[in-house]
Amino acid sequence: MSGEPDEADQHFPDEATPREVPDQAIPEFGLHDRTWSEDQWLGLLQTLVESGVGSWKDITALVLGHLNPSQVGTSLASSEGFKRRYGKGNTMKIVMEWVYQQTGRCADCGSRLELQADHIQGRESFTDPLDADFIENMILRCRRCNVIRRPSHEFGGLTYLTAEAALMWIMLVIRPRTLADFIRMCRLYGMTMSDIRMQEAWAIAHWLARAEPPAYGIENDKASSYDLLLWPDSAITRSDVDQPLLEGATRIYAAVPGSAVLGFLTLQDDGRMKFHEQRVAFIPFSTYSMGTRPPQALCIRYSAPDRKNSDPQMLTPLPPRGTTLVCHAVRLPNQIFRLVRGTETTGQDLEPGAPAYGRLVKTRIPPDEARLLVVNH
Repeated sequence: MSGEPDEADQHFPDEATPREVPDQAIPEFGLHDRTWSEDQWLGLLQTLVESGVGSWKDITALVLGHLNPSQVGTSLASSEGFKRRYGKGNTMKIVMEWVYQQTGRCADCGSRLELQADHIQGRESFTDPLDADFIENMILRCRRCNVIRRPSHEFGGLTYLTAEAALMWIMLVIRPRTLADFIRMCRLYGMTMSDIRMQEAWAIAHWLARAEPPAYGIENDKASSYDLLLWPDSAITRSDVDQPLLEGATRIYAAVPGSAVLGFLTLQDDGRMKFHEQRVAFIPFSTYSMGTRPPQALCIRYSAPDRKNSDPQMLTPLPPRGTTLVCHAVRLPNQIFRLVRGTETTGQDLEPGAPAYGRLVKTRIPPDEARLLVVNH
């Protein structure tokens, strides 16, 4: 996730905002889905149909299609390992006898949808991967249970839905107002794929925001103002101007334009200071129903895993969360920040465009006397 909102995060003139979309009676159950009851799943499905996202015909056709164990047999029969072991003339017969003798349910979760033939003992445990291809080593698993066993899915099994379904779950249940918040929610949910997957899924938000009546709202940062809230862990979030103040939060700025920039200094362990700039449009909202997670839960930064060096992915606090916040100020696009000492008005002009995650500043000003002044550029 970059330090600035992506261009795909923009709001188009013919799209609804969150304030223009009627409230929908979707059950609130936090970010994760594993503990939902059948009645809650049914309620979500009914809400999606009533809002025009899909029809009962669409949903029924989709379920019927996923019940079909398409190519379970032919995928095995075409495997080079199976053909080498059983011979081209016998492979399909052996495979289909095995297919017919199965229960037709996933060995792990019991689902009948999207069944796939999976190895009991993975190919990676064989010197020759093709040696894993023998009929006694095969089992039926649904696509989700198959995928989460892969080493690349570090959070596999922590959530119920597959990634493609969870993308829609997060969008239509939690209803993020911006693409940046959508991506942050996906990371909290446990997704490890590239941001481009979230950007592609965000197209649904744009499509539904143009529906008549609109079924989704995308934030129009350029035409709106927000309150900025400071939390005890130094996290900074935003909320609507008319939003009641959440418990634990302190309102540090009111009615700040969405085009404005928040600047702040944080103190490092070695005593040096970092200067940060974050567009208000980049700052997470703290107005979502996130279950047991705190309102500032989206103040996170994601670092992708480095497979080559075996470094895992990381979720770290988005500054200034978890840091010592020295001072802060808000400027408009035609202004810059000036680092001054105490009540002085002259000092070091700070070039705009500092990373959201900060750059070190060279100054002799002690942190307890540092202040950011806003001046016209």
